[in-house]
Amino acid sequence: MSTNGFRDEELVTRRMKVGNEWQTRVFPVVGGRLRILHEGNDRLSIQTEIVKLDVDFVVVKAIVESQKGKFNGTGTASGQRDARLADSLVELAETRAIARALRFGGIGVEYTGAEEVSHVTAAAEGNDEQGVDKQPRGLISENNGDKPETNPQASAAAHRPKMQSCGNGKATTAQVRALFALSRKANYTDEDIQSLINPFNVSRFEDLPREAASQLIGYLQQEVAA
Repeated sequence: MSTNGFRDEELVTRRMKVGNEWQTRVFPVVGGRLRILHEGNDRLSIQTEIVKLDVDFVVVKAIVESQKGKFNGTGTASGQRDARLADSLVELAETRAIARALRFGGIGVEYTGAEEVSHVTAAAEGNDEQGVDKQPRGLISENNGDKPETNPQASAAAHRPKMQSCGNGKATTAQVRALFALSRKANYTDEDIQSLINPFNVSRFEDLPREAASQLIGYLQQEVAA
C-alpha cells in the first residue's frame, strides 16, 4: 500500500503533456477514495443532484458529509468530450462529482481523479511515439489520426479534431483572464487545468479557440456557483 493510503491497484499512471513536456502522473480511481472514506468514518453521507441535464451535456453536484465536515464537488460529462461513454453521461458526471468532493474532503487531495482525465489520455498519448502506459486499455484510444481504428474507442478520437476548429481565432485577453480567475476560485490545480483544456489540443488557456474559451468559462462559472 502506498503512503497516501491508496492501494497499488487503486492507482493508474498516465502520460500527460504539461506545457511542452511529457510527464508521467499518478491518478487514483474513485473506488480508492470511497474505500478510504468508509474505513475512516463511522458516519457518512453521499448525495448527488443533477444540476443540468441536456441531450449532450450533464452537470452533477455531489455532497459528501463525513466526520471532517461537508464537502461539495461538481462533475460534468459531454457527448463530444466523452464520446466513448455517450450513453452513460449522467453516471460519468456523477462519478466525477463524487471524486472531486472526496478530494476536497482531504482524500488524495494532491491527486486529480483518474475519472477526471480519462477523456484526455487518448489525445495526449496519440501524439507521443513512446506513450506506453499501464492503465486499463478501456480508458484510452491509441489512434494516431492517420488511419481509422477498428476498436470501439475510435469514436472518441474522431471527435477531437472538431473541437480544435471551433470559433474564430484564439481566446481574447478578457477570456483568458476570466479562465484564470475562475479556475482559481474553483480550486483547480495545474493538473486539473490540463485535463480541462487537453481535449482542445492546447496546453495553455491563451491557445484556446474563442468558442472553446467561452464554453469553458460557462462551465467554470457553474462549478464556482455550485
